Amino acid sequence: MDLEDDHEDPFDIGDLWKPSRFPLQPLPPLEPLIWDKELPDIPTGPFENPLNLFEKNDSLLYQLDVFGSDAVDPDPVAAPETVNDEAKAEKTDESDDDTKSSVPELENIWALETLRETPEPKPKLQSWDGFLDHGFREPASAYLSEFGARGFDAALAYQASVTGLENSGRLVRPDVFLHALFRLGLGWNSMFFHYNEQKRAFEKSIRDIRVSGVSLAAIDGLIGNVLQCGTDMQRIRKFVRQNPAVPDQPSALSSLAGAASVLVYGLEKRLSTYLGPETSLIQIQALFRRCGELVGTLADIVDAVEKAKYESEIISILLVKCDNHVQRLPWMADILHDIIARCTRPWLALVESWIGLRSEKPLSTQLSSMKDSFIEVEYSQDLGVQRIAPPIAEYYYRPEMMPSSVPADQARLVFETGKALRLLKQEQPNHPISREDVVDSSDPPALECAFSWADIEQIQNKASQYERQLRQEILRYHRGDTSKSRRGTRIGHDAFDGNESDPSLTDNFELIDLDDAKNSTGLLGNSSSLESDSLYSKAVNHDFLNPESSDITETAFGPPLASVLYLSLAPTLSLQARLVDYSCLHLLFKVHKLRYHLRIQWRFQLLGDGIFASRLSHALFDPEMASGERKPGVARSGVHTGLRLGNRDTWPPASSELRLVLMGLLAECHEASENRPSTRGMQHETKEKELPGGLSFAIRELRGEELVKCKDPNAIEALDFLRLQYTPPTVLESVITSRSLHKYDRLFKHLLRLLRMVSVVHGLVRDSTARGSLSGDTRNIFQKFRVDAQHFIGALNDYFFQIGVGSTWKRFESTLSKIERCLDRGDIDGTIETAGSLHRLRQPTSYWRISSGLF
Repeated sequence: MDLEDDHEDPFDIGDLWKPSRFPLQPLPPLEPLIWDKELPDIPTGPFENPLNLFEKNDSLLYQLDVFGSDAVDPDPVAAPETVNDEAKAEKTDESDDDTKSSVPELENIWALETLRETPEPKPKLQSWDGFLDHGFREPASAYLSEFGARGFDAALAYQASVTGLENSGRLVRPDVFLHALFRLGLGWNSMFFHYNEQKRAFEKSIRDIRVSGVSLAAIDGLIGNVLQCGTDMQRIRKFVRQNPAVPDQPSALSSLAGAASVLVYGLEKRLSTYLGPETSLIQIQALFRRCGELVGTLADIVDAVEKAKYESEIISILLVKCDNHVQRLPWMADILHDIIARCTRPWLALVESWIGLRSEKPLSTQLSSMKDSFIEVEYSQDLGVQRIAPPIAEYYYRPEMMPSSVPADQARLVFETGKALRLLKQEQPNHPISREDVVDSSDPPALECAFSWADIEQIQNKASQYERQLRQEILRYHRGDTSKSRRGTRIGHDAFDGNESDPSLTDNFELIDLDDAKNSTGLLGNSSSLESDSLYSKAVNHDFLNPESSDITETAFGPPLASVLYLSLAPTLSLQARLVDYSCLHLLFKVHKLRYHLRIQWRFQLLGDGIFASRLSHALFDPEMASGERKPGVARSGVHTGLRLGNRDTWPPASSELRLVLMGLLAECHEASENRPSTRGMQHETKEKELPGGLSFAIRELRGEELVKCKDPNAIEALDFLRLQYTPPTVLESVITSRSLHKYDRLFKHLLRLLRMVSVVHGLVRDSTARGSLSGDTRNIFQKFRVDAQHFIGALNDYFFQIGVGSTWKRFESTLSKIERCLDRGDIDGTIETAGSLHRLRQPTSYWRISSGLF
């Protein structure tokens, strides 16, 4: 056979598809088999039912002599020959059922439950060589993939020797290493991993340890997430130890520490169920991936809130952080919502007590424990009363101590509602909204964070029901029915007494502290108190630790967490503020005659009383009045005396002269408006004391340049030292504040200067028309100036008194009248719509649009 050797390359194939030179000769087709139809029948017996050859009940194997002798003895107890047909039929049916049930179902080898089951020992497969020779050893496979972990370890050792490394990593027992890795994920020290206090992180105690079949680089990559999870666990335990849960003084930090301790305990107990002898490295890495996300979120929140200084700042940071993490990991929403509810509960309890939804007895304790509260209390003792009287509490608002998620107007409404409620309780302790029993019997809604629109709607419905019941009690009280209602308690809560505390404040705060010295887990105490917590059930029963669970989780449709606090407060706060403001307005207008005191300010401070303005102008500027100056040998008389400003050289007048001129002026004008007869001799002794608010003339404190100008009788500031002193009743100070009185005083000083200018121009015209004056010539420039000055000052005077004060005060009086009519009708909504609130009534410059501020 000739071979073609013309190719230079022996491995070159010229024609790949060319037929081979060594073809096999085709085999002839087989002849068809002749079927003998006369073959004997197959004997019946053990081959009758081949599918059930090895069934326990129907096997006939014992009838065969497979080894040439009676190796299998038949049953020594032979069955009776005569058997009923019915018994045979039942036995046949049972055997059929057993046959059907004996068919094995397909086993899901990927199910996580099968990993925790202990596999049954299986016999080792034997070859024919090993079966015949017990000392035979199977030769090592030439393929690395069939050699197993030993081959991979050998390859790593060879690579380490080639590259010059000392070794490829020291091997440790897989079960010991995986157990230490599991403890690492829970934040526990072991022989392979320890917590570095300086770096504040877990690290490997031995750098080059690994398990068989896994390289050192792969080990380090797989345990990276577990290292971080253990570090975060240690960080959370340290936070819990530093902020123990104190039931008497709940705060956001202690609430967060209590929630973190419950979560850590639940995670430890849940993860411990997954540790078994067949747990692999990949399974532990997947198990702690979800756990690390939750623990990392808690550690991030803990690191952020520890830098905060105030309670409100902690709540703001918590809402922002939880909102970010919920957007990133929706399956964590329920747990984070529970944490927010716990941490905001102490602050919401303070708001409840402040606005009157719960008892005020724990309020003092809360204010003392929450030093950074938005309420600042100052106590002052009234010097005019006996020392046994309780001190007067003054409340001040601190806006910087409010959570940033609460809008400024809502935050201000919280403070003003509580402040108005204190005024109402002080003046009308029997008012329905001042009595805790009436409020409790109306079932007020508790302030809590609502995380879904359905929960917010439920709060609104409950708030509306509470408002309807309390409105009826308030209107009944204003009609004169002061009978006390039956004492009631809030649903689900007992009434407060002197030795009890609010159960909502102590709920979920009786948590254990962490102490590594007592137990290796670091969570000690009565486990039943932790397992009964709702957050524990969420951590244990949640499916987030299951590797087969999906990351996509359906959450309740609700608002962003940044607006949860505002939306949860709005329904209850708005109705409580409306009822408190209406009750306070009824107290001020109907009991303490607020409108009457406001009219006093208009009549005297704003010179709205024509009699008072005219008599004051004559007493100050009329040159025809008798002088009240003290002169040697001249007796002074209080009749028809005046200061005669502009016609004297000495200024300012003495205090005795000022009292002589102005004494009785206010009392006479006030009496004239009240239409009561009186005598001039008695008015100096009695009427002066009966003026509302102690209204009287006083000397204004002047300093520096103002005092120098005041000493010049020809200056416009000559009368700046004169002022009206008025002290409103204590109840009316909530509306007529010191700021309002200061504005009234500024207007009085301005209008007094205007009266001075009017008297001056009148004097110029009077002097020009006097007999012997040469000012009758119309071409005289002085005469023209007198006429123009009189027209200008007169127009200016009319504008100030008619437009600036008159028309504005008329609108103000109309509004006050509308408020009183609504109060008379018992129209709560109309009153609040007109007056706004007690706080807005206190600031009429922005609400009543009064120019220059009448308050």
